[in-house]
Amino acid sequence: QNIGLAIAACFVVVLIFIAHPTTAILVTLAVALVLVDILGVCTWWDVSLNGVSVVNLTLAIGLSVDYSAHIAHAFMHKHGTRNERVTLALSEMGVSVINGGASTFLAVVVLAASNSYIFTVFFKVFFLSVVFGLAHGLVFLPVVLSIIGPDAHEDFTPQEEEEENAAVTTAKSDAEMARVRPATSTAT
Repeated sequence: QNIGLAIAACFVVVLIFIAHPTTAILVTLAVALVLVDILGVCTWWDVSLNGVSVVNLTLAIGLSVDYSAHIAHAFMHKHGTRNERVTLALSEMGVSVINGGASTFLAVVVLAASNSYIFTVFFKVFFLSVVFGLAHGLVFLPVVLSIIGPDAHEDFTPQEEEEENAAVTTAKSDAEMARVRPATSTAT
């Protein structure tokens, strides 16, 4: 029941922030598949369903939604063909998603050698959440979006996207010029 409620809450929140029902369903599907994968490996890893594992599985839902939601959000704000939009979304958010997964892995890897049941289960579930979350967010979801992904949000036109990219490029150029240009002295 807790896991079902967490997945339902995940869908509602993703629907609010991504603002497209098809994309919200695809993200929720990716999160549900991560959970199925975690449950399968936990069975193989001799982690039984009890209070500790269910709490960790519920937390894993909240963690794994991050990997897919960022890619889907970037996809919805790009224009072009589905394949072009997926490529742009991955090039924009892919490294950040990988960095998030790597930092989470580094945070829990210290628990791998623990003798405590609670910490061992915590490590196993979160390790699997990172591995399967990254796999579904960076491989499964982009493939599905390239096949059946919805059209981009209409409130963000390609011209506005170009203007935003130009503003970011100009700001970066100005920052680089200020850094490279030696400070001039006005003292006489």
